[in-house]
Amino acid sequence: MKFIANLILLNKLRQAEREIGYKLVFKEIPDLWINGLMRCDMTRTWKKFGLKISRGANYFTVGKIKDGISTRFDFAAPQYQSWLGGYTVKLKQGQEWTLQNHLNLAVADQRSWLKRYGDPHPFCDFKEENCRVLNDLIKLGNYSGTLYEGSCITHSDVGDGFANVWLKLSAIVMASAFNVFNSSLNLREKTLRPLDKGKTYETLKLKGYIAIFDIEKDVKVVLYGVGVVENDKVRINTFEIIKNEILQAMKSCEIVKV
Repeated sequence: MKFIANLILLNKLRQAEREIGYKLVFKEIPDLWINGLMRCDMTRTWKKFGLKISRGANYFTVGKIKDGISTRFDFAAPQYQSWLGGYTVKLKQGQEWTLQNHLNLAVADQRSWLKRYGDPHPFCDFKEENCRVLNDLIKLGNYSGTLYEGSCITHSDVGDGFANVWLKLSAIVMASAFNVFNSSLNLREKTLRPLDKGKTYETLKLKGYIAIFDIEKDVKVVLYGVGVVENDKVRINTFEIIKNEILQAMKSCEIVKV
């Protein structure tokens, strides 16, 4: 399975990293999340969404393993539906991006993820008016970024598509990619698929931090970390529980020139 991950994901990723000129390394992943990264080329997903990019990549992790399954899918866990990671992207020449353009990287990513997990109506609404600039800049080595706090409305990826064949195959590849990054993980595909919990793709409000870095004229880095906040449908608020760990992980990120 490591061969599959290398063949399908990592070769494309390395090509993307060379074209972008940079990659991300998270030196400290808090214990709330899997101690490894899923790394993948996002160029096709973002171009399909209409974003004017040349190349893009994603580096992310999800809730740590408990009882053989990621806590991302555990309604009672602080890591329920949490994301932690970062994007690198090279824009097409002459592009001037707004905050909304940067947020649309996450919108396209989330919709694609939900579709993979069987959501018949993948949805994510993330508007710049729902973001605010925080006072502190975030500094990673020689790079300074703007830190935002924002929220979006989307769906959970826990639903009745948990057993579809495409998701099983995707989970095999993802587990293999995590294992390539950290051979001590020994993840299996069942780890990255939700169990049937009797709830189907419920509507959620996510809240989190977004840090945007202008690396070069046409190269961007966007770090992200989110949790669930309480709304009229979901009586849980995890962002306040995990927000310090999200910032800790972001500040440990290294932007590496390839």
